[in-house]
Amino acid sequence: MHEAIYARIDDVPDTLWDSIAPADFFFQRAFLRVMEESGVEDATYRYVMLLASDAPVGLAVLSGFTLKLDLLSGDPWIRRMRRWLPGLLDVPMICCGIPASFGQHHLHVIRPELRRAAVHRVHRCMDAWADETRCGMLLWKEWSAAQGVRELVRAEGYVALPTLPDHTVPRLPGTIEEFVGMMRSPYRRKYRAAAALMRGPRPVSTAGSLRLEESPFTADAADEFFRGYRKVMERTRVRLETYPEAFFRGLARSSLDVRTLRLVNGATGQSLTALLIPSGDVLSFALVAKDRAHYDDALYTVLLQCIVLYGVRGRFTAVRLGQTSGYAKCSVGAQPQRLETFIRMRGPRTHRALARFGRLLFPEVETPRVSVFRGGGAGTRLTDVLVTHSEIQ
Repeated sequence: MHEAIYARIDDVPDTLWDSIAPADFFFQRAFLRVMEESGVEDATYRYVMLLASDAPVGLAVLSGFTLKLDLLSGDPWIRRMRRWLPGLLDVPMICCGIPASFGQHHLHVIRPELRRAAVHRVHRCMDAWADETRCGMLLWKEWSAAQGVRELVRAEGYVALPTLPDHTVPRLPGTIEEFVGMMRSPYRRKYRAAAALMRGPRPVSTAGSLRLEESPFTADAADEFFRGYRKVMERTRVRLETYPEAFFRGLARSSLDVRTLRLVNGATGQSLTALLIPSGDVLSFALVAKDRAHYDDALYTVLLQCIVLYGVRGRFTAVRLGQTSGYAKCSVGAQPQRLETFIRMRGPRTHRALARFGRLLFPEVETPRVSVFRGGGAGTRLTDVLVTHSEIQ
């Protein structure tokens, strides 16, 4: 196995990338081009094509940017360290992945027997790039146990540390009635408003004081969404990354089938807007925007329910709801999946410190288990769905 490396996605020949890239939107050229051109986290990129006998057998997306090591930590000593030495925990790194948190990984291999060689070749590419840029850390994000690379990456000297779990509603049935019918009665009642909205006319439907608006992600919609997204980021506790206005305008111009669902409560004047990106037969909830600083938690729950039913109505097989707000997402039928990030510090002393104290920086995140469905309902075989859509094949 050998590799060809490119600095821009448009430099990669179509015959290489498109012949094996999976359907996930975060592997699509259009999305990667938006990431490049909008300058999210000021990242730079390398695209690695893995070849055997000059035929493509795998691909990886690498990025270089600065990681805030204390991102997930709630430890008081870590918070004090951030106040005393604000730049100490900001570490330039080379990442197998990109500065976008959709619970996704960025290595794809077409045959399982090639995983070991692929992990080794990609690690070598990361290490060589870190030499060029004098980065002190290598990182792979974000992987589940089902994807079968944990021990392969650890064999290259990486420490495995937990990160925020992903949440997916898998094995969606064919109709809204079937989906709601699989729920235990308390949760079935909670879905009434969302089900009424989703059964209404398109693109605008109403149920009591609630109004749901479905629309494509146009340039005007992008500007409005960005204003609401900034309101969310001003108050969020966990800020995984920040997307600039150019990111949303780029999505609106791209060939991606980006959509929004806007939920308005006419009685309070509050509204929330979800940004949705389909890829293959999976619908992903990417980001949310709000029109004011505060909103009722119940409005967010109804929005999540509408997203799930929108996925059912659209004949998607699964809906990915993302990594934050775990309890709210589990309460609408999503199941959490534990994810890990693999880190290797390039200095021996700092690597030993990471192995010893890494759990302070990357604490285990509790994954709520909410019994939403009756026996045999949606979500009972989450692992099977996630392997189908996310495993290195």
